[in-house]
Amino acid sequence: MKKVIKTSVISALAIATSLTNLSANDLSKAFADGKIKGEIKSVYSSSNFLGNTKTDNISTIGGSLGYVTGDFYGFSAGATFQASHVIDDRNKNNVFKDDLDASGAVLSEAYLNYKLSNTSVKVGRQFIYTPLVSSAITGKSSESLVKDSFEAYLITNTDIPNTTITAGYVDKYQGKTDGDTDIGKFENFEDGAYTLYVKNNSIENLEIQAQYLNVDGVNHNSDIDNVYLQADYKISAHTLSAQYLLSKDEAQGSDKEDGQLFGIKATGPLGIGNLGYLTAFNSSTKDGAVNLGLGDGNTDTPFTAMPVNGGGVPTRGNTDTLVGAIIVPIYDVTVIPYAGYSWSNYDALGDVAATGIMAIYPFYKNFLLKASYEYVNVENVVPDENTNVTRVYLSYNF
Repeated sequence: MKKVIKTSVISALAIATSLTNLSANDLSKAFADGKIKGEIKSVYSSSNFLGNTKTDNISTIGGSLGYVTGDFYGFSAGATFQASHVIDDRNKNNVFKDDLDASGAVLSEAYLNYKLSNTSVKVGRQFIYTPLVSSAITGKSSESLVKDSFEAYLITNTDIPNTTITAGYVDKYQGKTDGDTDIGKFENFEDGAYTLYVKNNSIENLEIQAQYLNVDGVNHNSDIDNVYLQADYKISAHTLSAQYLLSKDEAQGSDKEDGQLFGIKATGPLGIGNLGYLTAFNSSTKDGAVNLGLGDGNTDTPFTAMPVNGGGVPTRGNTDTLVGAIIVPIYDVTVIPYAGYSWSNYDALGDVAATGIMAIYPFYKNFLLKASYEYVNVENVVPDENTNVTRVYLSYNF
């Protein structure tokens, strides 16, 4: 399958080269119609994660620069370059080794896209955003200075009314960091992964998503199979959502390989000024931890994922989690206080309680300042069960 896909890519490039020779003027126009976008970004974070007696602090600067060509006989191409530099690093516990502690640069996107009627084929390095295969998501707990990326082959079709179908194969993966102070590079991802994603809006006010993921592990006992379902129904200005995730992770062992996660969520206005609300509940079964799929963006898949520490807590086996938040606009600043509680009698951490606050301030054209603080109390962590995390983002988009 992998060889067939790569042969198709080579054929597509050959066709593109032939068309270039026939119509150089149109190709020039495709480049002239291209669009450049980018971001300059700085992130500061402080954390004594899971009760470390000393606090890690890190300051970073970097960003991204991307370019997408215009259309040329259905073909287009794109590239995104990312860079990161650590300004100051007081890293005593390696809290940020997989997140912000990275200096260097990487070409995270370099793809060719071909669109014919309602079908498109996208091959190469690219960011992907689906429930089970996802790069880090801006504004979510997975957000960092740089995004993770995939080398993948995707086919998307919209022939069926109100329906999007995407089939794909993931060959390589680029993490945010390499875990050793450098930015992540593209490396083989196991023996590859296959996915099928469907989104449908046929019924008024109802959106349904479904996805299947199969990871072919390098070892015969490390395969992963995931199924994800989500439904979002709008009632007036409110949205009611439900999710279900089934995972089979053979690397966890025969008695812990199966995991299930159920979730419900409600969002909308409170009816008092411009105040809004979010409330969510997740429950996992007594089996093993729930595998969320590929990429850092999947830490945001559970409805009860925390804005700073993500979705690792509710995916523990036999765990119930409840989260609530209020959206409070104050002039040009959006303030979001939140709280969550997760309880489990079968996990080494025990119960986990969290409170936090976020502030988002677009203080000037294309400039954005975001700050967040989260306090977490873990029942069974020694010597100090309290975790404090502070994170500040400053970005300029162009």
